[in-house]
Amino acid sequence: MITIYGRNPVLEALLDPSLSFFRLHLAESNKPADIIQQITRLAKERQVDIARHSKQALSRISKNGRQDQGVALDIVTPAHASLEDHLARRADNTLRDQWLLVDGITNPQNLGMMIRSTAASPLQGIIIPQKGNASLDPLAIKASAGTLFRATILRTPDIEAALPALKQHDYQLVGLSGDGAQSISDVPLNERMVYIVGSETHGLSEASRQHADRLCSIPMNHGVESLNAAVTASLIAFRGVI
Repeated sequence: MITIYGRNPVLEALLDPSLSFFRLHLAESNKPADIIQQITRLAKERQVDIARHSKQALSRISKNGRQDQGVALDIVTPAHASLEDHLARRADNTLRDQWLLVDGITNPQNLGMMIRSTAASPLQGIIIPQKGNASLDPLAIKASAGTLFRATILRTPDIEAALPALKQHDYQLVGLSGDGAQSISDVPLNERMVYIVGSETHGLSEASRQHADRLCSIPMNHGVESLNAAVTASLIAFRGVI
């Protein structure tokens, strides 16, 4: 599951017939308002369990008491899993398994757009370390155009542990960097690949540089030094099909 917060995001989610829910959380301190009544009515119509909490308890659920507006909603996301569980399932499986790994993407709008591009592409999904990256908050959800709930997302505590685990399971790690000696177009496709995209400010982390099997770049013209991280992710996600 993923828990979203805020009155408008929760209302929009409840209006989406493709989504399933676990529980709606409301603060007991909420004052009467049309949008609260609409949220409550929709939850009852869709047979969603409704729980009422103190303002403090709700803030612990939403993890953002300043912006939750007294409302949070648990959305069922069957395509979300932990990296550890995925690696255990694919240990003896040689089928194609290619992913995008984000490294220091702190802008939630960029992260949302990267999720959207990955969901639309032939890649299996996106790996998001919790440490060092933006949270899956309303801004990321909006930028993903709602694909965040349906996209295949693997979560892992931090990138430092994820990289050696991937290498142990025979994934080829390809880091995208402006100083990469090899063009990404010259990298042969492998059945098990993970493309690592770093932050626009600092690029790849030291951990990614140390563990990457290759550091590759996207050729640039007219003196352009780099692309937006979300644009880079889109190019990588559709590599080999366009």
